[in-house]
Amino acid sequence: MLRVVFSLGIEDERTLLRARFREQVTDRLAAALTGPDAQLRAELIAGQLLGLGATLSLHRPDGAGSHATAERLADLYAPGLQRLIDGA
Repeated sequence: MLRVVFSLGIEDERTLLRARFREQVTDRLAAALTGPDAQLRAELIAGQLLGLGATLSLHRPDGAGSHATAERLADLYAPGLQRLIDGA
């Protein structure tokens, strides 16, 4: 979904959207991370979360995610995110 947003409009608008997202989300997350490759890990974390949101939205109301509890989704999704957060 985010890719669609970034692909619409004139180049200046796309550039501004990317810069604002990087500034407000990715750079702030990178600043909170410790260890190597903080910027890369922040970008991957943002991508994981955007992907989860898109997946849950696209497969609603009858997708598998709509039948899972928030706890089950977290149990399945959190280990990958935690690995990126920890930098392991």
